[in-house]
Amino acid sequence: MPGFISLLFPEKCAFCRTLLLTRGEEIPVLCLACEKEIQWMVPPHCPRCGRPFPKGSTSHLCSDCLKQKLFFDWGRAVVLYQGVLAEAIRRFKYHGDISLAGPLGLFWNRMNLEDLSFEAILPVPLHPARLRERGFNQALLLGKILAKIHNKKVLPKALRRIRNTIPQVQLDHSERERNVRGAFAVREKQEILDKRLLLVDDVFTTGATVNECARVLKKSGAKEVFILTLARVGAA
Repeated sequence: MPGFISLLFPEKCAFCRTLLLTRGEEIPVLCLACEKEIQWMVPPHCPRCGRPFPKGSTSHLCSDCLKQKLFFDWGRAVVLYQGVLAEAIRRFKYHGDISLAGPLGLFWNRMNLEDLSFEAILPVPLHPARLRERGFNQALLLGKILAKIHNKKVLPKALRRIRNTIPQVQLDHSERERNVRGAFAVREKQEILDKRLLLVDDVFTTGATVNECARVLKKSGAKEVFILTLARVGAA
């Protein structure tokens, strides 16, 4: 019966929607062509924020980490934000294609997080007005998938967004920092007190949003804050 159903409704690539004739080796819900476009984030990179360096570079703190005060202890992304992956995230995030949550969540399997010893996962929150408009928080959906992989609990309400900020995509680096300053608050300090937390979001651009979240969490008593995003904008 499954074979008959697959003949009637042949599987399609989760990203480009063409018939899935050749599967990706690491992400089997993608066609081989789409998977080949994926640029995985691999060393060398900044040991603090994960910013990628050109091949052959030595590991060192990047210029961003040297010139700004960071409140998170470690940050990484799985892939570079480009091509079919970037388009899939935009469809998921801005066009409500929730069916992409599962395929995008498969990318978490690429990350080895055993050395972090984190205790809970926190999604970067949306303001209630933005949540009503979008209908879902993409960071929460991705965070739940990550939590299942690592058998960790999710704290979806521990951190809240108290100010409806301008979308960061419209702003430059300094404007992004000002835009999110004071935009977050911890709902219940006891929930995060002395804990090692993994803050999850879809895309890391300048890091302004996650750094502000980390600042608020640390101020409220979190022991360590690690950052993990699905994708990262730009390369060195």
